[in-house]
Amino acid sequence: MRKATLTACALMASLLSVSANAEQYRFNYSKLYTQMKNNLEEGHPDVKVAFFFQENQSSNICHIEKAWMEKEEHYEEFSIPSSQELIVPIDSNLRKAAPLVYVDTEKGKLCDFSMVVMTKEPLQGKVSYDQIEALIPQMSKMLNDLGGMFSSWFAPDVIGLTLEFNDIQHGSISVSDGSIINIENGKAVVKLADLKKGNTLTLPQATFRVLPLLEK
Repeated sequence: MRKATLTACALMASLLSVSANAEQYRFNYSKLYTQMKNNLEEGHPDVKVAFFFQENQSSNICHIEKAWMEKEEHYEEFSIPSSQELIVPIDSNLRKAAPLVYVDTEKGKLCDFSMVVMTKEPLQGKVSYDQIEALIPQMSKMLNDLGGMFSSWFAPDVIGLTLEFNDIQHGSISVSDGSIINIENGKAVVKLADLKKGNTLTLPQATFRVLPLLEK
């Protein structure tokens, strides 16, 4: 057994076995539901909780070979999008039934379970200051909802966004005031305080993920 890590709060995943084709992980659906139900709450219409698997050493996204849930004679396989997000149905009846969720990731890679807060839709083309500003309180609320009643007392503030790109390791984002934001290792850090009201960012491609940038 080994403990999996996640971005927003503590959750356990068990490495069951190394098969001929994949590494296999097992979860209790009710544990996942506890986090997923926050996607149904109000206050963050553009933001969601999402599940991924990331390589232990590099943090690259792991490929999901297969994912499904089962209990006794009941079985349902999940559809995995190209983003490799683990999308699990949110259903209170399933929580009562308490099936087990299984995930097979690619063979030979040790992957950690990762729960992130991210935008529901990618950012692309021209992105305004107002768009960025509107996302920050939504991400803060989602993180607070995940953390529980007193999390806002201790959680770091969300001060901007981290933009992740699939096909760009190094490059830049143009800002309408003539400045640039560097893309390093596929990520760009966008601090709201570094922008001026009315600024517009021109992205070189659609984002893979947009995550909160937390104050250190």
